[in-house]
Amino acid sequence: MTRNADNAVGMMDDAYFVGKSTLLTFFNELLDLNLTKIEQTATGAVACQLTDYIFPGSIPLSRINWEARSDYEYVSNYKLLQAAFTKHSVKRYVDVGKLIRAKYQDNLEFCQWMKAFYDQSGSRREGYDGRAIRAKGKGGKKYDSVVIKGATKPRVSTRRPQQQRPAPLKASENNARPVNRSTNVEAEKLKKLNTEMESRISELETTVGDIEKERDFYFGKLRSIELFLQVKQDKQFEGDDMEDVTGNIFKVLYATVDNDYQVDDEGNIVPTSAEGSHNKGDISADLSDALGSEGDSNEQIDDSFSNEILAAEQDVSIGQ
Repeated sequence: MTRNADNAVGMMDDAYFVGKSTLLTFFNELLDLNLTKIEQTATGAVACQLTDYIFPGSIPLSRINWEARSDYEYVSNYKLLQAAFTKHSVKRYVDVGKLIRAKYQDNLEFCQWMKAFYDQSGSRREGYDGRAIRAKGKGGKKYDSVVIKGATKPRVSTRRPQQQRPAPLKASENNARPVNRSTNVEAEKLKKLNTEMESRISELETTVGDIEKERDFYFGKLRSIELFLQVKQDKQFEGDDMEDVTGNIFKVLYATVDNDYQVDDEGNIVPTSAEGSHNKGDISADLSDALGSEGDSNEQIDDSFSNEILAAEQDVSIGQ
């Protein structure tokens, strides 16, 4: 077996679909254990023994702590395991921080990987005495003499216990408290402040609207001057002298809202009202062009009403 055989065990490998019962049977039969829960492997001692089974002599058996009950004792076992992996070039990262919490899912995945690694190693040791091997470690004999009954051994946590917070009052207890007289006063102040804020917001919205209108007005002037100069430049200012050009620019700049100017397609500065209300904006102009003259519009409207009346009469006739 190559020492990098663990690289072949990917997250979608069949090894990660092996169930809890199969894993427990595997450890119990191979190492002569009596495990009833996956969480009982969180101490790291079982992984150390299995690694020594695969690589005999890779772990000092006397340093395996089978009586480990606290975090730092668990970590010591995993240090032995990681040292053995490094010695035999097994590129497997052991997330000790997760495993020592004895959570089912984390330890299940690690046990699945350990079994897959054992299967790939092809290791077989005739006459292997798991109990004798454990007896060489710290508390190994006592570990085998104790009958495991379901739950894991209690761990001594090195973390400080969190202080308990007082439970929140029930609704009945909360209602039984006397009402503070200042509550109503504070509520009135908040209502008054809310009204003032709403009024100020309304004023600010109006101010912003006026500023936006003024901005659009002056932007329209700049846009008109830009179009005027572009048309003149395309024509290379043919037939125009500097006095006419500057005069037209000033005419646009000094125009008011009621007496505004715009640039036509020929580059001429013409009053906005000269061509009718349809020149006030692009949308109005498009609508005016689509509708045509006033006479044509009236004829189209009359034809439309006539067609609708005829269609309605036909529907009535069919229904009868």
